[in-house]
Amino acid sequence: MNFRILLRSLIVGTTLCHINCLPSPAQDGLFAPRKSKLILKAPVPKNVTEAKQLFVSNYSNIAEAASRSALSKGMALKVAISAFVKDPNKERHLLAKVSWMEARLPFLQSGFSHVIAESGKVNRDISNRLNGWPIDPGHIDYTSLIAGGNIISSKEKYPAITSEFLRSVNLKAGQSDFTTGYHVIEFLLWGEDLDKSSSGKRSFKDYDTNNSELAKRRADYLVACCDLLIQDLENLVSEWDPESKNNLRSRLESMPSDQAITKILGAVSFLAEGLAKSQIGSIISKGSIFKEQSTFSDTTHFDFLHTVAGISNLAAGAYVGLDGRLQVLGLGLIGLAEQIPNSPADKIRSLINNAMKSAQAFKGPFDVFNQEGENLSPSEEATVTLKALSESLHAFAKEINTLSKGLGS
Repeated sequence: MNFRILLRSLIVGTTLCHINCLPSPAQDGLFAPRKSKLILKAPVPKNVTEAKQLFVSNYSNIAEAASRSALSKGMALKVAISAFVKDPNKERHLLAKVSWMEARLPFLQSGFSHVIAESGKVNRDISNRLNGWPIDPGHIDYTSLIAGGNIISSKEKYPAITSEFLRSVNLKAGQSDFTTGYHVIEFLLWGEDLDKSSSGKRSFKDYDTNNSELAKRRADYLVACCDLLIQDLENLVSEWDPESKNNLRSRLESMPSDQAITKILGAVSFLAEGLAKSQIGSIISKGSIFKEQSTFSDTTHFDFLHTVAGISNLAAGAYVGLDGRLQVLGLGLIGLAEQIPNSPADKIRSLINNAMKSAQAFKGPFDVFNQEGENLSPSEEATVTLKALSESLHAFAKEINTLSKGLGS
């Protein structure tokens, strides 16, 4: 089997084939595979009060479904990594990379729920452990500039690499010294990205005990990091468990509707504006320094796409799993806005759809910003696309703030 073809087909199948495909206004913006069909209809509220209650409840349902998908894919990643370190070879290495990329997608689509969760210190700690970036690779393993002095090479200083150890030293050495999370696993699988034409080129031989004296410690790190990832994803799922009486979901749903919605909309606006300014803005602004999120695998364009997809799903009031099945359908942002007098419902619908189109149009990777063509260079073409995405997200955040102010009307 050609595993390069498998790698490409799986990524295309779980990302680029997704489109906005549900025609009803209440489902506009839904990020769904082509094979999805509208089999249910979102509830039609009797009045504004009921609309607010339905929206808060459905927000929790989407957060729960997306978090459970992230956990499921995280567990699949653990299986792939366990198989790889048990018998390191090129094929299993590629499959572990595929599993990492697939695991990222539902996690990114659940991003709107991470932001609202970060109001508490415990949740901020979990977020830092799961998705902290940019990481300092030289703190973890060898780099092109520094061979030693890292966790993996320091046997005497760090004799055992366990989940408990990694959790205890996360961010202890400095602001970028993340020792856990998706991007640490990414670095351990890909290695540094030193080539503009490809992602990192770490060899599977780094995990072969016959080839590297640090292979066992490197494997211990990878497995422990993945175990901790699963633990933290389980904690996120528990925050949205409808059976719990003392979690984020129960606290949110026990609030007065206007208060809960204000909190939700604030989180959505913050996420959209942060992506528009802090990340995309740093690319398209002259003189700025862009720090790529998924730099080792060259998949930051997927980070953008699936973060926007998560917002789009919330606007639609639905969640579709990576298998194409509709898991949640209820009242979304657009449906809520349609019930509030003088709200910008049409603008919200248009802007999130435009944002999705722009996010899908940019195919990445971000190394294209360092290449030139004969006519329109890839970096210029990409800049136009990303500028449109940034403008749509910025305007979307502004309209969400307008909607929030009109809740009491």
